[in-house]
Amino acid sequence: MTEIAATAILDKTAQLGSDVYIGPGCVIDSDVIIGDGCLLKANIFVSKGVTLGQGNQVFPNCVLGEEPQMVDKHDPETELIIGNDNVFRENVTINRGSPIGSGKTIIGDQNYFMIGSHVGHDCEIEDNVVLGNYCQIGGHGKLERNVWMSAFCGTHQFVTVGRFVYAGGLSGIVSDIPPFMRTSGSYPCTVRGLNAVGLQRAGFSAESIQALNETYRGLYRHREGALTGAVEEMMSRQELDENVKYLLEFLQRSFQHRMNRHRELFRH
Repeated sequence: MTEIAATAILDKTAQLGSDVYIGPGCVIDSDVIIGDGCLLKANIFVSKGVTLGQGNQVFPNCVLGEEPQMVDKHDPETELIIGNDNVFRENVTINRGSPIGSGKTIIGDQNYFMIGSHVGHDCEIEDNVVLGNYCQIGGHGKLERNVWMSAFCGTHQFVTVGRFVYAGGLSGIVSDIPPFMRTSGSYPCTVRGLNAVGLQRAGFSAESIQALNETYRGLYRHREGALTGAVEEMMSRQELDENVKYLLEFLQRSFQHRMNRHRELFRH
């Protein structure tokens, strides 16, 4: 049964599913859709046009779908679309899309946003992503599935972080990070090795992990300033492991922009 606290404020156009809980002090703006089984604990603001899927848990003082942090060009008709079974801990802020981007900020399924983390306008967060305390994701960025970002990481606008990347605490990420890697540091943030532990926990085969590790060594440990050529040479090989191929194709896309931020190519 859906339960709404006496001190919550809901716009009459808001649509609630079954078994939703709206706690004390929550404010739900117009044209919001909240799916079955969502839990909004207390003092949460959900802005106009936000869609939440099923089973999301939102802890106190979160702000979901407010306008982008931009000097101008605000657009109330842009969107924040959130999937299923996400957890938003205290003080998380996620901005909706902007009129100079896709118009949508998209959050997938089963992500965990720790205290104070922020996702900027027009971002895309895939599935099973973890953002540590106070991580800050710049506008137009993308985190592919199974990314784990430790506390106080930050990404530049338009950065893509590849799947199964593990980023150490305080990393300042200004260029795309290729999938399956460990990275840390700031200016520059540096690839430190293969995220072998994360891949093992995710059930990757020993053969695939070995192929990725050999690729990492060929790209980062035995070459200086020749990454582009190394990628092209490896792509010419026959019968590449599917994950190795994805890694190399990711790098090729990043190389298309001078700052190695592929999504910059679509800047308006």
